[in-house]
Amino acid sequence: MKTPMLFTLVSFAQLLLITILPLASADLIDDTCKKMPDVDSCIAILRSDPRSSTADTPTLGLISVDTADSNAEVTLDEIKDLLGKSPDSKTKQALTSCEASYGNIRSSLVPPSRESFTKGDYKFAVQYMNDAANAAAVCEAGFGGPKSPIYDANMFERNAGLLASAIASSLL
Repeated sequence: MKTPMLFTLVSFAQLLLITILPLASADLIDDTCKKMPDVDSCIAILRSDPRSSTADTPTLGLISVDTADSNAEVTLDEIKDLLGKSPDSKTKQALTSCEASYGNIRSSLVPPSRESFTKGDYKFAVQYMNDAANAAAVCEAGFGGPKSPIYDANMFERNAGLLASAIASSLL
């Protein structure tokens, strides 16, 4: 008679955990994003990753770093494609500068930011992800017009970088 009761209690506890953990994480995402300048972008970035359903704050930071890295990778491919098609020398010059910036984001800014979140030494993630956000903004400004051919990618990179930096800063 005790075994069925124990089984029922364990099953109930598991059901509660399965139900409550995603809600707690959703609250953490909402709480985190309420503190960010671009709430909608924050929610979109964090909820786009399945890890966010059970994430703690450092993992939310890692998600935003990984998102910045993925965007930088896709943007580099787009830049290379545009470089092959662009006849305008000013546009080629801006794209070449952006290619270097995005290469730097992937090789020199993302890896130590990821390590920073993993090791709990968040001050480096603050600086490096701010640098990634600034690199995207400088890339955009290099075109000298209202919108570059990679405007959306630059704005997304800027938002992901600023989000990662803000989350790291909140952990200091």
